[in-house]
Amino acid sequence: MRPKENIEKFVRVRKPHVTTSRQMDKRTLNDSFAAMEQTIRAKPADHKPSAPRIVTLSRMMKLTAAAAAIIVGISFYIARQGPSEQGITTKFLEVAESPSEIMTMKSLTIAYRRDGIEGIENQCEKALKILGPQPASISLGDLFNGSKS
Repeated sequence: MRPKENIEKFVRVRKPHVTTSRQMDKRTLNDSFAAMEQTIRAKPADHKPSAPRIVTLSRMMKLTAAAAAIIVGISFYIARQGPSEQGITTKFLEVAESPSEIMTMKSLTIAYRRDGIEGIENQCEKALKILGPQPASISLGDLFNGSKS
């Protein structure tokens, strides 16, 4: 137990019967008032709010600082990686081999980002070379049977 709790317990349990003189009571009371007055005067000087103290005690500022640190850390991490490590792998940058893969939206988008409209034209020409020439028209029966005319 702390000394303060010991004193409180002693006063509650034993209820000491101490007789004091008027002079002792007056001196104790004056000392108590002097100590209280000194504490009141000293309190504003000790707890004067300053900008660094407000910032360090503010919960919102701590959260903001933590979020900023996380964002900066992630930014540095991403900046240090090369383009192939950021999710665009060389597998997707290579031109697909089958005509159906060449003409997908993803493949055409990658070609456009790499070479612009010329990249798309090159990719379409490559698909045409793989498929070969096609007839200008196809009958409905041939379409369902999957045969060429």
